[in-house]
Amino acid sequence: MTQTTQEQPPTYRWVILIAACIIGFMLVGARETLGNFLKPITGELHWDRETISLIAAINLWLSGLLQPFTGHIMDRFGAKWLFASSVTLYGLGVLLVGFTHTAWYMIFVYGVVVGSATAGSSISLSNALVAQWFPAQRRAFAISVNNACVALGRLALLTLSFYAYTLYGWRWTHIYLGAGILLVTIPAALVFPGHRSTAAHRAQAARQRTTAQGPLEVVRWSEALRTLPLWQIMGGYFVCGMTVGLSMHFIAFATDHGYQHADAVVAQGTMAVAIFCGSLLAGLVADHIGRKNVLGLAYALVIALTGEIYGMRTLGTLGGVSLLAHQMGGGLSVWLAGKLYDLTGGYDFSFTLATLALVGASLVSFSIAERRYSMRYTTPAPYVVGD
Repeated sequence: MTQTTQEQPPTYRWVILIAACIIGFMLVGARETLGNFLKPITGELHWDRETISLIAAINLWLSGLLQPFTGHIMDRFGAKWLFASSVTLYGLGVLLVGFTHTAWYMIFVYGVVVGSATAGSSISLSNALVAQWFPAQRRAFAISVNNACVALGRLALLTLSFYAYTLYGWRWTHIYLGAGILLVTIPAALVFPGHRSTAAHRAQAARQRTTAQGPLEVVRWSEALRTLPLWQIMGGYFVCGMTVGLSMHFIAFATDHGYQHADAVVAQGTMAVAIFCGSLLAGLVADHIGRKNVLGLAYALVIALTGEIYGMRTLGTLGGVSLLAHQMGGGLSVWLAGKLYDLTGGYDFSFTLATLALVGASLVSFSIAERRYSMRYTTPAPYVVGD
């Protein structure tokens, strides 16, 4: 269900953005901390790196497979209770990681519970919600702010979890981290718009019929699968996911080569700062030179471009389809990095493969015919808000 601009003050869209930033800060930041604990967990539990990598891959694969369904739920019923239940499950899952003693327990808690929760509270869904509530001329910047806060979460929680680990160990750090997620994200999720009245939906639908639509505007999300731009976006996003393996294994890689754990954390935190700055700059630039040109350099604006090609009605679902491709690539890269490390004793091949794949993804993104398909160039973009 959706809601017209008259039913909420304009400032409400900023409340939504702030809440989305808080949730992304905590959840994506918590996911980044796994690199801090890769060697401590495998050392204590006597696992090889493929084991923990496969568990992380299951988390990514399951969240990706569920993403189109959770996106459809948000499109149909609103964001509030989907996010509230998902962040609760996420926090509980992270907390329960602290009690891990077997691989099967970790598969269930981190792979299944946290993976399922990620599907209902992902950055893709929060970006779709932000895109629906902001006008076209501010949409890319609003999404870039959300992505920048995610980068800050990576920096902050990666650093805090390292110091917590040095004081309390990896088990208690997960317990404290899970409790923090529950405390912070549940109130944020509850400010999201919930299920709307049928009358409000009819009023919004009537207004949408009077506005201009893009050439590939869809009523049903499945119709978009028959068009080239969605597959180009998904292809680029799949390869973008290949960088997840580098992120998860980076600290282990650095310490394997003699660097101190603290120095590796600083290096990965520096990357998060670069992502923060790049996300803000990308949002500003994309509103002027086009989404696909910036998409060829970074993937933070996928949702803005998808919404302008296919419309806002099914944006949550289509964002979920795009993230499905990302998570498939991410899970593959994480698992391969661990497996190839056990086989070869290093990360050279897996890191090189991810780098080469990103070059190809950039070329695919530059090939998207944005000026042909995006409503920003064909007709005036409609001002659509809602959940």
